Amino acid sequence: MSASFLITFREGLEAAVIVGILFSALRVFNDKKQNLLLWAGVLAGVVASIAFAWVFETFLGGFSGSAEKIYEGTLMLMAFGVITHMILWMNKTSKNLKKELTDKVQKAFEKKEIWFLVALAFTSVVREGIETVIFLKAISVQSSQGVSAWGASLGIIAAIGLGLAIYFGMKTFPVKKFFHVTGVLLIFIAAGLLAHGIVEFQGAEVLPTFIKPLFDLSPLLSEEKGLGSVLKAIFGYDANPSLLAVLAYGMYLTWVLRRMKN
Repeated sequence: MSASFLITFREGLEAAVIVGILFSALRVFNDKKQNLLLWAGVLAGVVASIAFAWVFETFLGGFSGSAEKIYEGTLMLMAFGVITHMILWMNKTSKNLKKELTDKVQKAFEKKEIWFLVALAFTSVVREGIETVIFLKAISVQSSQGVSAWGASLGIIAAIGLGLAIYFGMKTFPVKKFFHVTGVLLIFIAAGLLAHGIVEFQGAEVLPTFIKPLFDLSPLLSEEKGLGSVLKAIFGYDANPSLLAVLAYGMYLTWVLRRMKN
């Protein structure tokens, strides 16, 4: 499973589940006439996400030297922060997500604020779209192999397919467990981005190096080929990391995995 597939699958399914809950709420309140408005919000979210991707790719980048390292380090730390926030938020709210969204739909009907439903659909899609763009860009910078277009595309297709299956009757699918398992995998991706971001800032002499490399696993598991290159592409594996990167990696995993258990 490539990092590109996991990211687009997870982000796409989050959006699909939220939008599916909104459509289910309309069905419960016997108001299918508003389906077109919800679809308009979803479409607007998709268009806005594509526009963000174009702006992000066109206008951000093109640096060299220390500026390039600072840009790449900042991008990785940004993706690391957003992934962490997303995982902890979903871990906390997944239990009551359906009830909270259904309550919002009911209040919108009571106040005759149907535009609020369109805004919910739009923000749900565009939020996941923007996050996906940032994550994929950070992964492409981290790995010399870049982003797998096939993996990303298959992730989106799988997310849409599973979202439709859940909406049309696969009620027994363990959504909460799924988000927990994929959340743990994404946490390791985030830890790799954190460590790699620190290395980029050390290369730009923004952060102290202390000891680098702390150890060198290249003779046993090179990051340039075989399993090591796969681990680097997915989890940011570094065969010869710095002391600061290893400390940050370990402390982050300890903290965030404990938070996920609570």
